[in-house]
Amino acid sequence: MSNHKVFDPKKIHVLESKERCSYLNPKQVLSLVNLKPSYLVADLGCGSGVFSIPLSKKVKKVYAIDIEQKMIDALKQKIEQKKIYNIKPLLSKDDQIPLENYSLDLLLTINTLHEFRDLDKTIKEIYRVLKPVGKVAVVDFKKKREGFGPPSNIRISSRKARIIFKQFHFKVLKVKYLRYDYFLLLEKYI
Repeated sequence: MSNHKVFDPKKIHVLESKERCSYLNPKQVLSLVNLKPSYLVADLGCGSGVFSIPLSKKVKKVYAIDIEQKMIDALKQKIEQKKIYNIKPLLSKDDQIPLENYSLDLLLTINTLHEFRDLDKTIKEIYRVLKPVGKVAVVDFKKKREGFGPPSNIRISSRKARIIFKQFHFKVLKVKYLRYDYFLLLEKYI
């Protein structure tokens, strides 16, 4: 399955805009997950760290992963300025998560499902890096056109995302509809 359309790093200001953070509020989204201080978490498709930074205040370690070096560089600059020591930025290759098997309690991915070149392969990778009963939190665009974001024809609906994740041994724990996005919390099972 391929919808490949990667976010342009030149538009980093869009990720960080006050408008986006008002309708896709990191604090609100993170409150939907029962985060624990002992958690090891990955933010897959972290961009400039809009979610990685607030997440780092709630968990032991955040692996901030992106395929764009410019995004990783922007995040490194922020965490150096803010003196944040529990975020580890990692450059990844498409469809490969640069972490060991069974290393995460949670993987978070925000508005990225349509960007993965091979969604099935990426979900297998997510499964691989999660601990037994590890969780994945997905936020993605609703399938309808809103005048911004990716074209509706490459967006992946909440229903389709749930079906795909279920095929790869994830069960749905929570579904919530936000203003322009949906939120899914899924748990790995063996």
